[in-house]
Amino acid sequence: MNCSEPVPSGLVVIARDATGQIVTRITSHRDLAGAMHTGRCVLTLKLDAVRMEVHHAESPTSNYQGLPLAAMSRDDLPAEQIR
Repeated sequence: MNCSEPVPSGLVVIARDATGQIVTRITSHRDLAGAMHTGRCVLTLKLDAVRMEVHHAESPTSNYQGLPLAAMSRDDLPAEQIR
């Protein structure tokens, strides 16, 4: 395996709106750092996303109510990244 190839990790990046509803769900085949990068991109590009979370993959209809592996809110982003 080449070291530059993404490591299959079975992670899911979700973005939630202000009411807590999932507005974006992306399956990530990267490591946790890569999934966090994807989540930051979602927060900057998806206007209704206010929080992103990284979870272990669950069923496609899961609401991901458990504790995330990592999370970030729009408030955690540097001001220059917010559109």
